[in-house]
Amino acid sequence: MNKVKLSKTGEMYIPKTLSKILNIEVGDRLNIFIEGKKIVLTSKEGFENENKCTYNQKGTIHIPAEIRRISNIDTDVVFTITIDEKENQVCLIPDIG
Repeated sequence: MNKVKLSKTGEMYIPKTLSKILNIEVGDRLNIFIEGKKIVLTSKEGFENENKCTYNQKGTIHIPAEIRRISNIDTDVVFTITIDEKENQVCLIPDIG
């Protein structure tokens, strides 16, 4: 799977392959930040000043409203996923046409 969709409530399903790469389990907190036009998710330490989201039991995360606003993305946006296993991060690139 190389695409994910943002729901109307700002939630996004994280496929099991991505949760394994991020090394996360239900209840874990993820760092979420903007890098250029990408939204970056990482479980690495050292991001104390970044936004956080929690990986929940439904296998989803909530993209904070300020991240959606700054990124100029709306609900129902589809993202292309890129994976940087060396940096232990997942990048979401909005498919804005």
